[in-house]
Amino acid sequence: MPVRRSTALVASCLALALGCSVPALADPSPTPGQLRAARERVASAAGRVGDLQARAEAAAEAYNGAVTRAQAAALASSRATGRAVAAGALADAARRDAASAAAAAGAAAAAARARTAEQHAAQAQAVVARQDLDNLANGAYRSGGELTMLAMLMNASGPAELGRGRDLMAVVARNQEHTIGVARAASTLAARRAVEAASAATAASAARAHAADVLAHADELQQVAVSSSRAAADAARATTQGLAAAAAARRTAQQLVTQAESALGSARATAASLAASLARAAVAARRAALAVHVPVARSVAAQTAMSWALRQIGTPYSWGGGDANGPTYGFAQGANTRGFDCSGLTLFAYGKAGIALDHYTGSQYNQGLRVSRFEDLQPGDLMFFATDLADESTIHHVAIYLGNGQMVEAPHTGDVVKVSPARQGDFFGGTRPWA
Repeated sequence: MPVRRSTALVASCLALALGCSVPALADPSPTPGQLRAARERVASAAGRVGDLQARAEAAAEAYNGAVTRAQAAALASSRATGRAVAAGALADAARRDAASAAAAAGAAAAAARARTAEQHAAQAQAVVARQDLDNLANGAYRSGGELTMLAMLMNASGPAELGRGRDLMAVVARNQEHTIGVARAASTLAARRAVEAASAATAASAARAHAADVLAHADELQQVAVSSSRAAADAARATTQGLAAAAAARRTAQQLVTQAESALGSARATAASLAASLARAAVAARRAALAVHVPVARSVAAQTAMSWALRQIGTPYSWGGGDANGPTYGFAQGANTRGFDCSGLTLFAYGKAGIALDHYTGSQYNQGLRVSRFEDLQPGDLMFFATDLADESTIHHVAIYLGNGQMVEAPHTGDVVKVSPARQGDFFGGTRPWA
């Protein structure tokens, strides 16, 4: 077959496979202009497909991000609810303690008042006893006291009168001793009651202070419970919003899949054709991997991640596919394909190195040491790609840098995990997860 006719047939087949209409060629040997026009239409259709694939991959990562944020919000809601319940229980217990402390303060105050009353009574008894003692002393002074008694004894007319005098002196002496003893006892009791009253007053003051502290602590715990309840409600709302965002991102991704499949044409949309494409891609990827020379990384974690990623060469790309245990079925376009998407591959590889990454390029870009320049990349670093190099939110793809200008990636639907040239055109930046 002539070369020009063969080229025309190839162009026509590609155009039909991509859903483009090619005008019928009247001349079996197309002109150069017709061939050029056909090639331009094929290139245009291929460009649209590539753009749709890139947008679809970005939508899939947006879905991954929304799911990740919703899961984080749900976890925060659960934790906040737990804190609210615990703080409420502590606040209730603290209020019970405050009530007990207040009762103890009341009892201590009552005891202080009782001791004070006893002190006053003892002081009154001491005053009375002193007055009796004073009266005794004054009476003795006015009557001559013991001198008078002695004169009575000396002037006694007989033994009987002398005996009565001795008895009278003994009575007076006992009365004096009793009066002095009562006065001393009353003074001692008054002093003791004063000490007890002061101690009871101190205890009452301390009990009141303790009750106030416990009550203040209860109020603080109540505020914590209220704040935690509000945080739980906010987190619950964030969970709902995150799930709604995830659903919207998933719908967008599915719409882009439909557009991409339509642009690819019915022949590429069939499962058999896609399976054949994947098989060819897997064989090509494995052959290319044989020629890959992976440098020794500076980190055991990086070396481990590269090794596990390279073991996945030939595994199909699957939207939303992959977790810490390996390839999984994805969603939408990846619902029937067991494999990895770009961030699923990187989280799996670094998970084998003991480093947990989220299933979302936006989160992975914020995990680890930043590497801004392409020239500073080291083997094992994550490479991120964006549609707008000035906007972090447009990051849509991630790969693992292997060194020597190569990277391992899960590119897009219809392809497999493979080693590719480490491109710089849409390189946004890198991270070093182990640093």
